Amino acid sequence: MNGRLSSIEFYYNCTMNLKKLLPFLLLAVLLAAVLVLRTCNSTPQSELTDNEKQKRIERNDDKPDEEKTDNEKSSLDVFRNSEAKYHFTKHARCRMKCRQISQEEVKEIVQRADVNYRKSDLDAPEGPKYALEGITSGDKQHVRIIVAPKKRHLTIVTVIDLENEWECPSCK
Repeated sequence: MNGRLSSIEFYYNCTMNLKKLLPFLLLAVLLAAVLVLRTCNSTPQSELTDNEKQKRIERNDDKPDEEKTDNEKSSLDVFRNSEAKYHFTKHARCRMKCRQISQEEVKEIVQRADVNYRKSDLDAPEGPKYALEGITSGDKQHVRIIVAPKKRHLTIVTVIDLENEWECPSCK
């Protein structure tokens, strides 16, 4: 047969090549399926509604604290801990002084942990920052406190009066 393959030989060669390629094709299909599923199931925190974010937090609130792993502990557990240590940034101290808000008032609002997820930045590169809002017990100011939970303390980043505009030239 002058160098040409018969149809039987051609079919046999193609079948053998396909058998060799089949495991790689299956692996590629499985990998593609996994990537599609991961992409569909992982909604970024910033795209979640307030209700969805709260549901994610509440899922872990059913277990007692001692049964939770560090990853399962709700961010609200950290805020509600009355023994938590607080670190006030220089900026936060300046804003508090200017707006006449005491450390005790800040701690009260943090422990109540009314989170405004729209103003929070849970995906910040240096760690999540939560916007906690409430009314001060002293002069009834409506304030927002930006808190960054750390391993050993809660960092108070800034304190904002939501109703009054304050001139704080020394804080800039």
